[in-house]
Amino acid sequence: MAPTNVASTRPCPVCESGASLAFHHPDADLYRCADCDHCFSDIESMRSAEPYDARYYEQTHRNWFEHPHVWLFERIRQCIGAVGPAPTVLDVGCGRGDFLRWLHEKEPTWELTGIDLSPNDPQPGITLRQGDVFSMDTRCQFDVVMNLAVIEHVADVRRFIGVLRERCRPGGMVIVMTINDRSTLYAAARLLRRVGLTAAFDRVYERHHLNHFNVGSLGKLLALGGLRAERTILHNTPMDAVDMPAANRFVTVVRRAGVCGVFMLGALSGRTFLQTIVCRVPDSPASI
Repeated sequence: MAPTNVASTRPCPVCESGASLAFHHPDADLYRCADCDHCFSDIESMRSAEPYDARYYEQTHRNWFEHPHVWLFERIRQCIGAVGPAPTVLDVGCGRGDFLRWLHEKEPTWELTGIDLSPNDPQPGITLRQGDVFSMDTRCQFDVVMNLAVIEHVADVRRFIGVLRERCRPGGMVIVMTINDRSTLYAAARLLRRVGLTAAFDRVYERHHLNHFNVGSLGKLLALGGLRAERTILHNTPMDAVDMPAANRFVTVVRRAGVCGVFMLGALSGRTFLQTIVCRVPDSPASI
């Protein structure tokens, strides 16, 4: 049953234009902006918040964290290397520090720092902080500020981009990786929902993602934040990293085959599941 007292419009988190109700989801109502096409969850309608405890890493999204995206790691390393011979790097929302550990093995002279709400064990050659990037000392600046699959979890994305820019030195680099709501995977989930098959839709739009960016809405957000996009990497996640709960092995095999086919179509059409944007911070100040 559709919820009552649903607002007709909500302000878009990206461009602040009016967004209309697009879908009802078991976790929260979803709105889409008519201007930038951004899709987002209405927090006021959210049934419950996603807990980021040990279960999030070890059960709910175990495959994601057990199979790091090394292909993407290598391309990010190449981008960071263009900044200078010994860059300082901040990974915002570093999770368990998988990327930083991989990067330290490849580039042991780089100065690496990670911050996350969850606690982390000490790692050699890496400074790990527990806390919120919004509360970091404003005097802390880095050559590269990056976040992988983080911004979609943040409610105030305009403020978040502003903070990333503040933490990056003028002329430095900001790297953002997130999902793509206009990918073939999302399109397939919406299509299946129309014929009564809701499992994929409920999964991709579940509560731990508050914002569902597309290439255009992410680009607009970064531009509004005073960042200049230099490179866009369109890619899928490794198949082994796909979290795919199912009642039995046969259903799991069928779903994996379907996702693999959708990923291949996305790669051919440029509508991949994930997107990574590499940006430069201008030398002159700006505000969002």
